[in-house]
Amino acid sequence: MVLQFFAAIVALVSSLITAATAEVGAQSVDRQGRGAGCDLVLADRIGAGHPEVGQLIVVRSPAWRSTTAVVDVVRRESDGSWSCERGNQSAMVGLAGSRPLVDRRSGDGTTPAGLFPLATQTAWDGQVFQFFGNGPDPGVRGAYRNVQADDCWGATPGSPTYGHLVRRPSCPGPDDEDLSKIAGVYVHAAVIAANTEPDVSGDAPGEIPYASAIFLHRHNYAADGTIKPTHGCVSLALDDLVATLTLIDPASRPYFAIGPADSWP
Repeated sequence: MVLQFFAAIVALVSSLITAATAEVGAQSVDRQGRGAGCDLVLADRIGAGHPEVGQLIVVRSPAWRSTTAVVDVVRRESDGSWSCERGNQSAMVGLAGSRPLVDRRSGDGTTPAGLFPLATQTAWDGQVFQFFGNGPDPGVRGAYRNVQADDCWGATPGSPTYGHLVRRPSCPGPDDEDLSKIAGVYVHAAVIAANTEPDVSGDAPGEIPYASAIFLHRHNYAADGTIKPTHGCVSLALDDLVATLTLIDPASRPYFAIGPADSWP
């Protein structure tokens, strides 16, 4: 009887140890899955002068001419500190690097640098959205638009459609983007408010066309599988993209902070 009692005690202790080990392991995986590796010092520098910002999607590149970057998603806590939601994600930016929005021009191959909110856009049919895609809503926290057959994002400078989502069969403008024909890259995307509605510069003659159609989207791959730089957007691998898009919370006043790490004061 005594031996059976001690055997039962040993079995109970062993099961408790196994459960505790599993819980610790799960917590460790969760922390890593949510992005160990955020640069919280940089987030604090960026957010210090912007108390209105509650969440940052930081796109940090090594230098202005770099075509690669790292994306962190960080959240401001109630005490003002920053916590890492997902970090150290490999990204691509413009084929000519990045450039401050005020110095940028449409078609120059750079990703606009600066601090930009998540955009709110109105489509030709009246739908208001912050996210869109040719794939079904992956579970974003804002308004998601399922791309329609004639959805055309105006990107031809000087045109009244520049910077707006309009209905144009075949999207005829020389620089315009037919969203339905860019199905893989635009499977899911977020709109970055770099020269977006309601005050678009470049949709009237004589205005400076700073930028149009600047998105966070999926990587574009060459035939050999290598990842291409973008023409001005920010791109991520699909898994990272979906994880990032579903973390972006419009209620937390999210902003994209884009540019070399040493460009922030």
